[in-house]
Amino acid sequence: GFNQFDPVLTATRGLSRRFGLAGGLAIFGILLAVEGDEIVKALGSAEPVAGAGEVVTLQQGLSYTESLVGRAGDAVSLPGAVVGLGIKVSVAFPDSAKVIFDSDEDGKPVAFKYGQRPFQNVLCEGVELGIKGMKAGGRRRLVVPAALAPKGVEVPPGAALVYDVEVKEVLPGYF
Repeated sequence: GFNQFDPVLTATRGLSRRFGLAGGLAIFGILLAVEGDEIVKALGSAEPVAGAGEVVTLQQGLSYTESLVGRAGDAVSLPGAVVGLGIKVSVAFPDSAKVIFDSDEDGKPVAFKYGQRPFQNVLCEGVELGIKGMKAGGRRRLVVPAALAPKGVEVPPGAALVYDVEVKEVLPGYF
């Protein structure tokens, strides 16, 4: 709602009264100069494109397949960024799979601060490694080895821990 004590509102009201239309345009120009890149990013077309579908295996044993490459906003890369994920976790056996967590069930994405320890919810080092470099709209299937699985999750022999992740939002960290 309306906040009469908002300092930006107070400053802009004073400039507009004092300098009229020129003051308002000057404020707009200052905002455009400071936040222009962010505005252009938000207005530009950033629809995800189809991924290559090839399996990429990292040195730590994590493998992933990218089904959609997101192109919106910032990439997940720096510690402190707040990341919103749609996530489905399953234990996959050679002939079946059992879903142990699905964020779509309650309709809320899982949000976490990239690089923060200890991990919470179903997040783990494997997820953090697997989403690095993704942008909003991107989707990957991560196959997480037992060494990178969340603490307390026992992965049975012959089974794999599979995460289907979609990056919903990446907010840059400023600290």
